[in-house]
Amino acid sequence: MHIERESFPLPWSKESYLGELSNNFASYLVCDYEGEIVGFGGIWVIFEEAHITNVAIAKDYRQQGRGKLLMNKLEGIARDKKAVRILLEVRPSNNAAQIMYNGLGFVPTGLRKKYYSDNDEDAIIMTKFLY
Repeated sequence: MHIERESFPLPWSKESYLGELSNNFASYLVCDYEGEIVGFGGIWVIFEEAHITNVAIAKDYRQQGRGKLLMNKLEGIARDKKAVRILLEVRPSNNAAQIMYNGLGFVPTGLRKKYYSDNDEDAIIMTKFLY
């Protein structure tokens, strides 16, 4: 929860994550560094579509390739479950994430107006096609 709170203006609650444990469509991974959890990522795979729910790395461990590693592992889950595309939302103000996603083959494919309720910021929908 510490990583969640330091990473997102609108952090998910502990109850939300506990609920994900019973979500048959959800898979979550943690990034362990020398016995310490320094990041996590989640994905839902529903039929042919995968949706990245969240990816977060603790501030002291960013810009070291851990986010890319998590994204690649999540993509592997999507491929194993026969998804043909992966979607995610990203804030237009989150340049670092957009650069990472672009480098991983995601492209902007849409916009969700006023998606983020903390400041009514839009969300850029980014998609990676897996075929």
